[in-house]
Amino acid sequence: MQHRTTVPTPTGTAPPLEPPSLGELLTEWARYRAPRERAAVAALVEDGELLARDEIRTALITKQDGRMACDWARLARRHLLIPDLSASDRAFLVLVLAIAQRTAAPLGQLDTLGQHRLTLVLRALAHLGGSDTIAAGELA
Repeated sequence: MQHRTTVPTPTGTAPPLEPPSLGELLTEWARYRAPRERAAVAALVEDGELLARDEIRTALITKQDGRMACDWARLARRHLLIPDLSASDRAFLVLVLAIAQRTAAPLGQLDTLGQHRLTLVLRALAHLGGSDTIAAGELA
């Protein structure tokens, strides 16, 4: 996680520090987790859309030892109850959960992901396979 510093303004007062974003907090938590969880968190953070939804944050985010953390099991139980998820949202969540929890995932919905999310999933899978280069495509 990057540490933020303040730079004095010409008047001698420093602007207030910005708190870290949820993505930064989860990325910091994931640093000490299994590679599969780091890959899943990276995909969610890079996607951005799902973490912006209150119902996803409520189902996923918890505090452990005073730090933000992911509760994958709770999200797995609750994601089916979240209304208004598009086919792409739901497929992406199922794949991220499969990556995080080492469970099976149906690949028949890959065509609903779109280029950006497909790239994120491929990057996560490549990372789990020991490669830091993405398997296909570039993020747009």
